[in-house]
Amino acid sequence: MTHNPPELPLVEQWPLLAGPDCPTCQRPADVAWIGPATMADGAEVNVWRCRACPADFSIPTVRWPVTDGPDCPYCRTEVTCWAALAPDALGDLWTCEHGHEFVLTPEGLIILPEEA
Repeated sequence: MTHNPPELPLVEQWPLLAGPDCPTCQRPADVAWIGPATMADGAEVNVWRCRACPADFSIPTVRWPVTDGPDCPYCRTEVTCWAALAPDALGDLWTCEHGHEFVLTPEGLIILPEEA
């Protein structure tokens, strides 16, 4: 029986619409997901191979959605929920139990809708 590996990691690990750019040749979405791996320091990563230059590279595994979100910047409630990716703001869209929306960037900065 032929093994047909999946094209992308599990959705819970990598919520993406296309593969990452190759860090060696910078070709967008011309990569193949090899699979999960564990680094020597114990960090879990996803390994990718570029189809153009055939460089292998890894990206840390992230579990989505994150269940322990930031406090709402409007009402300061701790009850927030990951809602979606916010590609225009390069971050994650979060909502609170009162319906407020905001974006959290990977650097930890909060962007409010009126600031976008």
